[in-house]
Amino acid sequence: MKKILLLLIVILFNSCFGGDKTDEELLAIDKQTLVKSIDSDKVLTYKFAKILIRASAAESNISPEYSKFKSDLDRIFNKVSNYDAKDSESLSVLDYISIYRDYKKMEKFIMETDEDEFPTLLEVFSRANAAPETPKQNLLAGEQKNYVQNIEHSVLSAIVVLSRDIGKEVSLYECSKTNPELLPDSEIKALLQYYRGFLFFEKGLYYLSEDEISSNINWLNANKDVNLPLTRAMFQWGNLNNEQTHIGFHSLNHLFRGFDRLMMDRDIDEERALEDFEMFLNDSKKIGLDNEVIWSIESYLYLKKEKNDKAIAALKRLQASKLLSADEKERLAESIIYVQNREPGKVLNGFYDKYFLSKIATKYMLSILAKVDWQRLMEEQNVPHTKEIFETLEKFKSFTEEYNKYTSSENLEKTKDELLKQGESLWDQTKGLLD
Repeated sequence: MKKILLLLIVILFNSCFGGDKTDEELLAIDKQTLVKSIDSDKVLTYKFAKILIRASAAESNISPEYSKFKSDLDRIFNKVSNYDAKDSESLSVLDYISIYRDYKKMEKFIMETDEDEFPTLLEVFSRANAAPETPKQNLLAGEQKNYVQNIEHSVLSAIVVLSRDIGKEVSLYECSKTNPELLPDSEIKALLQYYRGFLFFEKGLYYLSEDEISSNINWLNANKDVNLPLTRAMFQWGNLNNEQTHIGFHSLNHLFRGFDRLMMDRDIDEERALEDFEMFLNDSKKIGLDNEVIWSIESYLYLKKEKNDKAIAALKRLQASKLLSADEKERLAESIIYVQNREPGKVLNGFYDKYFLSKIATKYMLSILAKVDWQRLMEEQNVPHTKEIFETLEKFKSFTEEYNKYTSSENLEKTKDELLKQGESLWDQTKGLLD
């Protein structure tokens, strides 16, 4: 009986704590982590601005909660609409404090409300630019609305990721609001999934990233003749034909899936990563690509295969790259010395490991994204209201900078002092607003 009891305890322990989790379980954990990672004041302020804009074209009967705050939202929207990004004093201190008060009053509503309950940005800008005599168009609904707002979320996630003032948290929020499954298979969907995969990788959400990119690879494998003009433009591959562009995009998907798998903990993941890296190099060589990422992957695979001379040659090419900092180059020189003196079978040194590899790939990808003129690219693709989208983002960046001067937790006391200095009458108007 004791033996049976002990066996049951061992089985129970192993079922709860032992063994590797499945891909599905690890993906579910990443999804939970994503939700937590976008729970921040910066994201909430951005979401507040999005709701303000989208609610301006909404009907009043969306929900009882919205009806309760509709007049407040309309008033704030009208006030912020008059803000001039080139004139920081177009709103007064009292304006900012008033907006802050209203925001705090509806903070719970903002947190719990899905911005996709409201009309799309496309509809807001269309109505704003329509002639007064133009009859109002019916608001989008169903699949059509899902498609438009999915595209909007994906475009915004790409635009804001490199913005110092808005940043990656907001980009992740926009990614979390995008559902690629609702988009038809196409080049746009493939670029969206690659981009989401890259952002998730950067955030350490490797299973979410792998899921996006695996879907992409499957689609590319099944559609080898698909036309990819946007991909060619985005990666500045003007010298490649469509077949070569397909190979190049296929290689980059395998590259980042390889990095996802390399950063995972299971032995099977490393085996899969090495297969992805081999595919990346094979594809890249077919079209003559030669850059930092290729040298880093080559050196890694050569080290794995104990081909030290070839590994050192790749490392030296990498050492001359402008992408690397002086400190990174110095540490890379130490790695070259280590490899020269390494005994067969010894493990890789601590510096030249998967984190260094992923850092190079991330720098490379960000350098590509930084060169993309998103506004020009969107205009060339006839994306409606591109100008308005960029003007709105500039206004948001400027407005939030001024807004935070007066309303962030560390600046509230300074704001009180500033109001007192400006006179008792002004202070009397704001009593209670900053408490």
